[in-house]
Amino acid sequence: MDQIASDPSPTQRRTVDEMARIAESQTLEQGLLVEGARQMLQGRKKIAGLAPKGLFRDSAWDMMLELFISEAEGGVVYVKHIMLASGESAAAAMRRIDRLHDADFIARNADPLDHRRVIVRLTRRGRLAMIAMLKDVFCPEKDYGRTPFGYSPRR
Repeated sequence: MDQIASDPSPTQRRTVDEMARIAESQTLEQGLLVEGARQMLQGRKKIAGLAPKGLFRDSAWDMMLELFISEAEGGVVYVKHIMLASGESAAAAMRRIDRLHDADFIARNADPLDHRRVIVRLTRRGRLAMIAMLKDVFCPEKDYGRTPFGYSPRR
């Protein structure tokens, strides 16, 4: 443990620096949304454990929640981590990651410290979508008369 404190790896330094930057810039509202996302993800995991595999799972949503929480905490999320968090097979998780990337909700970049790993993060569009949805869920002043963002009924 003393070795880690006295000689941190580049990844550890990057993580600590990012956490400090996020903590300084985070507002109370953002903190509440992150805590709500954390509770939502824990609830989703709990219900998924009670039901047959896959019945109450939407891996894309779980991935987005993981990324939103991790970003707020200043963490770095790798493709492997997000695949494991999805609860799906590797092939199914990669298809979901590809679809989120194609929809411009997430970005994938090579880790500058280890080019064998790929870092996954929310794009601006993905972050704004998560904030809008979480505000809608956790905001007490809901307007139930409006249609969801991006929804267009078939005619």
